[in-house]
Amino acid sequence: MSVLKVHLTYQCTAACAHCRFGCTPEPAPVIDGDLVLACVRELQSWNDLKLVVLLGGEPALHAGLTHRLAATIHALGIGVRIETNAGWATSDDAAEAFLGPLYREGASVMFSLDAFHEPFVKPERVIRAIRVSEALGGKHSLESAYLNAEHRTHPLDQRTDALLSMAFEALGREPPIYRGTVLYNGRAAHRLANEVAKGRGVPTGPCLAAPWWIDSDLDTLDLLILDPDGYISKGCGIAIGNVNEQPLREMLSTFDARTHPIFSTLMTDGPIGLAREAEAMGYELKADYADRCHLCQEAREALRDKYPHYLQPTQHYKLN
Repeated sequence: MSVLKVHLTYQCTAACAHCRFGCTPEPAPVIDGDLVLACVRELQSWNDLKLVVLLGGEPALHAGLTHRLAATIHALGIGVRIETNAGWATSDDAAEAFLGPLYREGASVMFSLDAFHEPFVKPERVIRAIRVSEALGGKHSLESAYLNAEHRTHPLDQRTDALLSMAFEALGREPPIYRGTVLYNGRAAHRLANEVAKGRGVPTGPCLAAPWWIDSDLDTLDLLILDPDGYISKGCGIAIGNVNEQPLREMLSTFDARTHPIFSTLMTDGPIGLAREAEAMGYELKADYADRCHLCQEAREALRDKYPHYLQPTQHYKLN
């Protein structure tokens, strides 16, 4: 299924340790809604676009834009999903004001609830958002991140399980939920990777797809991500191009992962190939990495001066 994910902004009400985009509450640019719709229409005709995911940062910081885009994209016959931390659900009225227009347009909403979000968003707000969603008859789900979703032995993972148990008890049911292991790129590579890296060694083998989405092969256009600066990527800090510099159709028609200097290396040698190239730039290979994303992140950071047009958006490397 062809998908476009759209970062409306990198500003957020949170600054979670696992955020691969380095989002913070600091003011940040907001995407041009007309640009989004132009890209959506182009992709609808180009590759039969089926789903648009609106996210941030926090999309509710720009509720009017979120509602407008959801309504217009739905009218084109394309599915819409919103990803949000629910920090705006300070009351039932506030929750309904944001969710009502989305559900009326057939959008689905995914809420975040885990130990990484808890310092910034009270769990009670997520529970309220789910209750209001139920009352509105809206399609909704939960997403929870773990350092290790399979074993859940780390205190952070145990806290996430406790939060979910509290939510399920308050709701009287378990909503649809996606439990996933943190991918150690972006801020997570800097803040969390050392929690789990010891003894894991150096990852080898090719990387053929972005690991956070289905149908995300590096050599296809089934998954694309648009950000406020106009970059088209697959969400891993590796740009295909920029729609402010090149028409989208032209960009996509000339894209070939086998000649892309970053994708081609990942597809043949994997992140270790980038790391070997980065060694010429002064990078020193470590004994252990949390996962292949961790190795890729560090190698790409070392290679940014060599590939400034490809290792974008900058937000993936501003990891305060």
